[in-house]
Amino acid sequence: MVLDPVLAQAPPGGSTAHWAPLPRTTPLLEPAGENPVCVVAYVNRKGADFELRSALERRPAGAVVGRQWPVHRTSSVDWSERHFQLKVENTWEHNAAEIADALTVCQEETGADLLVLVGEPRERREVHDRLPQRIKDLVAQTEHGTGSRLLDDEVEQIRTAHVRRRAEAELERFLGARTPDEEGRAGAVESLPALVEAAREHRIAELLIRPEGPDLHRDVWVGEDPDQLAVRRTELKILGEQNSWAARADDALMRAAAMTDATALALTEPGDEVLPGGLGALLRWK
Repeated sequence: MVLDPVLAQAPPGGSTAHWAPLPRTTPLLEPAGENPVCVVAYVNRKGADFELRSALERRPAGAVVGRQWPVHRTSSVDWSERHFQLKVENTWEHNAAEIADALTVCQEETGADLLVLVGEPRERREVHDRLPQRIKDLVAQTEHGTGSRLLDDEVEQIRTAHVRRRAEAELERFLGARTPDEEGRAGAVESLPALVEAAREHRIAELLIRPEGPDLHRDVWVGEDPDQLAVRRTELKILGEQNSWAARADDALMRAAAMTDATALALTEPGDEVLPGGLGALLRWK
């Protein structure tokens, strides 16, 4: 079976080939990138255009057409003009609410990790204030508006910063979860035997990998099924698996994670003092 993914960047070190019992998927983590799905909303007083972006594509993702009149203020101060200006305010508020509702639906349908608002400050603020609280943490706003030659670079900087913050947050969550709770259960593990046991019991929620860690290269024993793995070959025989092969620890854990709907995250920033073996996992408990 051929796995032929499109990568966000070229693999480090050029092309390589491996012949092994399990596929070498760990090297794909870093060049594939976290690559958050991002919805860019180009907002104005009359509506908005949505664009879906990733490291590999950008395409239209819908539009909102709000009330078209009235949308501009006047400078007059007589009663009729003040009444007109109130209608302008009402139009802006109505359109902002329409955009916020449509953007919320777009986020739900696309599963976007990030929402970027582009437009004049007031228009961005009006939309942001009307978004549900549960997705406001996903929102970023640009300083450059539509048509600026710097806008694309700024959106990419926002995406890069989002990936970095997520990695930092997951690492912080991992470090905090290592302490056992009142029932003596830890929410995170990092020793290879503990990781293998968690994978065997389908308890890995997120696999964390530091690409240069020494434990990635250590051999474990695997059977035909993804949850058939052990540090020692005799353990698999005790579990009833008669056929077994030696495989790299990272390959075995990646296979187990993929088959149990766990996620995997490459951590390239932390030094040797964090995840000294190079492998860790956040756990789930039934």
